[in-house]
Amino acid sequence: MKIQPSLPRLGILVALMLAAASTLANPVDLPEKPVTPELSWMIGIAILIEAICVWWMLLRFRRPRFFIVWLLVMHLFTYPGFLGLLWRLYDLRPAFAVGLGEGLVVVIEGALIYLMCRLSPAAKPGLTTPSMARCWLASLVGNLCSAAAFPLLCMIFG
Repeated sequence: MKIQPSLPRLGILVALMLAAASTLANPVDLPEKPVTPELSWMIGIAILIEAICVWWMLLRFRRPRFFIVWLLVMHLFTYPGFLGLLWRLYDLRPAFAVGLGEGLVVVIEGALIYLMCRLSPAAKPGLTTPSMARCWLASLVGNLCSAAAFPLLCMIFG
């Protein structure tokens, strides 16, 4: 079976990942705002919303047991990596740095989700494994939901 790469689809995916909407997902202004317990709760809730969106997007596909827990543990690595990348790209314009960071997070999280679904024992073995593109889409939608939820959480927590 031949796999033909689809450059137009990949280009659209890259454009979506680097869209201006993903720049709203920068929850921490590193030099100005200390990490308070309220901010930690808001970040945690936004990540939980992202995990629930990814779970919902892959509902009809093969997933490991406790999939949401796997997603939350995955964020223990990807979120500090995202903040570290923002720190390294401090000289760039903030919107570009956050967009680049979010794009890389979407790609990395999508690949990790794909590996989780493919290699971990499934809760329901009769389901098909999601494709890499589907995992990237789920990661993108989850990150966009997280980005949209964060300003609302900021208004709620003040």
